[in-house]
Amino acid sequence: MARGILRLFILQALALFVIGCALPGRGAGSAGATLTVAVLDVGQALAVTAVTADGHALLYDAGNSREDAEQVILPFLRSHGVDRLDYLVLSHPDQDHVGGMPAVLEGIAVNTYVDPVLPSTNRTYAETLRLVRDLGIQPLRAERGQVLELGAQVRVRILWPESPLIVDADGEISDNDNCVVLMVEHGAVRILLPGDLEARGEAALVERDREALRAAILVAGHHGSRTSSSELFLAVVQPEVAIISVGRDNAYGHPHAAVLQRLRAAGARIYRTDVDGTVVVTTDGERYTVKTQRERS
Repeated sequence: MARGILRLFILQALALFVIGCALPGRGAGSAGATLTVAVLDVGQALAVTAVTADGHALLYDAGNSREDAEQVILPFLRSHGVDRLDYLVLSHPDQDHVGGMPAVLEGIAVNTYVDPVLPSTNRTYAETLRLVRDLGIQPLRAERGQVLELGAQVRVRILWPESPLIVDADGEISDNDNCVVLMVEHGAVRILLPGDLEARGEAALVERDREALRAAILVAGHHGSRTSSSELFLAVVQPEVAIISVGRDNAYGHPHAAVLQRLRAAGARIYRTDVDGTVVVTTDGERYTVKTQRERS
């Protein structure tokens, strides 16, 4: 009964989303020269920030827990002068992506909350939707083709999901293969965030966006699971750098040896949050640098 009530609440909250709505307008301000994208060290989870020099910011996923938000995500944003997020994006409602969302919503102002609107009984997800509603934050249902503007120079394209949504063999909507996929673009430099997209979703995306998927930096899908980062996908993306958000000594064996091999074969330099800590990419739109929190021994 409790599970059914929770599911009903989530479905009611999801009904608040404006499907295909226009993004709220906001003045771009003066153009900034640099973009900082950080894959934060939140263990076996994911949280990625994008911060522009002219004060615009996006957060993609929020780790596994309130502690991830309070101890890692919010301090990083504050240290970069961010007191408001233009966009808070949830890739999909699994705990290791939605876990810190309530604490983020309570800890920093948010203009727009972006969500793929997938069915879920996750209690943290229900709390996230309640806060979005109660705080009066603009909700946006993520759909392929939308563009999120981050100031004058940076744009974020939503590449996925697309209707009709992908379903599993049992007819259930797949969380991973319908997650929000973002391409962050600053000049000639692209950074691809595929969330937990797996091989089936990767193949569907390649079929629709082969010419537009190439990116210098790839945040490897699904924490380095062997179900993601397929040879087909990597051949199209052609990453120079691959960053894996993964927990030390995790129970899933991530990143999988086969994925590491595929990434190396694709020519990518590999960074891992379990080894390197937070990984920060800084770009002026022409060149980029990669710095890590910890030095390797």
